[in-house]
Amino acid sequence: MTVPFSRRAVLALAAMMLGSNAHAQTEIPIGWVLPLSGGSAAIGQQARTGVQIAVDQINAAGGIQALKGAKLKLVFADSQSKPDIGVSETERLIQRENVAVIGGAFNSAVTFPATELAERYKTPWIVMGAVKDEITERNFKYVFRINNKATYDAREQLDAIDLLKKETGKGPQTLAVFYEGSDWGRSHAANVRKLAKERGYTIVLDEAAPPNQVDFSAQLLKIRAAKPDALIAAFYTPDHLLLSRQLFEQQLNLPYGLHSVGGGTEDPSFYKAVSPKAVAYYFVQEDRQVDALQGDRLPQYTDVEKRFKETLGYDMSAYGAQGFSVMYVIKEALERAGSAERQALRDAIAATDITSGPAMYVGYQRIKFDEQGQNTFAHGAISQNLNGQRRTVWPAESRSPDTKPAWPVPAFGARS
Repeated sequence: MTVPFSRRAVLALAAMMLGSNAHAQTEIPIGWVLPLSGGSAAIGQQARTGVQIAVDQINAAGGIQALKGAKLKLVFADSQSKPDIGVSETERLIQRENVAVIGGAFNSAVTFPATELAERYKTPWIVMGAVKDEITERNFKYVFRINNKATYDAREQLDAIDLLKKETGKGPQTLAVFYEGSDWGRSHAANVRKLAKERGYTIVLDEAAPPNQVDFSAQLLKIRAAKPDALIAAFYTPDHLLLSRQLFEQQLNLPYGLHSVGGGTEDPSFYKAVSPKAVAYYFVQEDRQVDALQGDRLPQYTDVEKRFKETLGYDMSAYGAQGFSVMYVIKEALERAGSAERQALRDAIAATDITSGPAMYVGYQRIKFDEQGQNTFAHGAISQNLNGQRRTVWPAESRSPDTKPAWPVPAFGARS
């Protein structure tokens, strides 16, 4: 016998079924602004790959449990490393795509104005890669950064020089600073100037270069004439390739080496395009300890690193690891917030305090933001290119027993 349903009961049942179906299909849009084309495209693609791997893992494991298994939906925007495009793409993500949170944008010159727009729209943003100090020094409430800021990078470079000087009794007295002329390079140079003065070093050359130069010969002549004991450099991949090739061609000797801060010299594609002899003995400020062999030390990430290499053709980079970690910071915040609403998610991100799990893959021991949104537990390491491998030389406790820094650096005529 058929039992008749009242109209009210039928409508209630239909609403329940629709609600259940809506929950099953719920997606949380996550925006990412990255340089997917242009001069920083290789790094942008590395970050994107790390992000995608993390999201695939999260979704395959059941999505966001606090939101009934809601899946994360990535919405990428290409900044082309151009501030104006980065800003317009940020507005598109917020206004048209209605993203819950944004990550990116690697280039400081893009991240600085784009995060200002996100702050205005009260949309949380987790910075990846960009280190300009002022990004997290504006009393913003919606902008957070997991990685180093420029002050930390410069301090690590000078700390490494001081350590090697203390260990050997030898070291530079004079420094040259040569850097790309946008927000990142200028922010780094300002910190090097300040720290060098405090520590008794003399800067004999301080010069910015416009992006995408086709020849550094004039600047290299200035460096040669200044006769610095060491050179501190900050360049993105294309410019650093040109600089390295011309330094090698001109056999410009720097007694205590070239000290590069991340950028191009952290990019695996850089090392595929330059002769190993041109980068021998380089010191590199690394965002992630490059010789830590994460797959062996942390076997749970073997599949992550395998997929990264299958996708891009080289081992996991600091930028891929940062993208991966940012996504797990977002995932953890969504679980605590129990909501994808921007204000609730912002409050959850601000309360982040992570000491274990996949978010730690980037190599930090803790992610916790201060009142300005900076992770004060961020840190890097300093490597030296020895026998074709970047080996950690600072901090001393992270240096492997078989690593002996070359200090001072052999002159070109004395190299095999």
